[in-house]
Amino acid sequence: MKPDNSLERIQNYYKTNPRMVSSPFGGVDGVDRDLFLSVLHRLGFSLTGRRILDVGCGRGFLESVITSQGGWYTGLDVVLSRSAFRLVMGDAQCLPFRDEAFDLIVCVDAFEHFLQPESAVREFRRVLRPGGSIFLSVPNYSNIAGLVKWWCEKSGAAPQYGWAPFGGWQNQEYEYPMTSVKLRRLLQTGGFTRGKRLAYAREISIGLFPWVEHPKMPERLRLGIRSMFGVVGPLLSRIMPWASLHLFWRFDLLHKADHC
Repeated sequence: MKPDNSLERIQNYYKTNPRMVSSPFGGVDGVDRDLFLSVLHRLGFSLTGRRILDVGCGRGFLESVITSQGGWYTGLDVVLSRSAFRLVMGDAQCLPFRDEAFDLIVCVDAFEHFLQPESAVREFRRVLRPGGSIFLSVPNYSNIAGLVKWWCEKSGAAPQYGWAPFGGWQNQEYEYPMTSVKLRRLLQTGGFTRGKRLAYAREISIGLFPWVEHPKMPERLRLGIRSMFGVVGPLLSRIMPWASLHLFWRFDLLHKADHC
């Protein structure tokens, strides 16, 4: 059973912990434009001329990247950190948009915080046009980090669905232990393809040795572990993508008439 969290509690958490609004692409103080565009390119996405919804947009830093590539940007989040014309406050589980309004949904490190991901997937499908797609960046817990998360939450060292290696193991308000199997099942059941994934080589170290982010880890040892995985990470990301703490996904909408 899921813990008794509410949307209001999650909103309050990010209002009081704004530095936790982050991902491999940035999000706290800016965005890693080159990494974002490189990942999209490798997954076969095009932004030009497409209407794009950024769900869980945080501070909306992707707006400048997407518009510079010729896309039409709209951002949505439960907490808005700044005012902008194309940023909307709302819930992914009940999107305030008409049917078939967008060509592409971008959801960067927000999906694992949704209390009802099945509802979010249904809403994604509703607001996407035929032939639309989803880009997801999601923490992956089908690795050693997942075992640590399970143990910390099971033993009471962290609240249920509260442990994450981000921010020096600072407890989250809600961090569901998403895996490739769970994510694919959710999206396929909701009418999307099986999905194409990429592993993030820089986070192989955290996926296999999450103690590297522990605040008591000696800095010299931390740097040595990161240096070692910096060499072997790219190879491991190709042969064992499940090892990375982050996976990047592309899911395409099946023809709506083919899914009941």
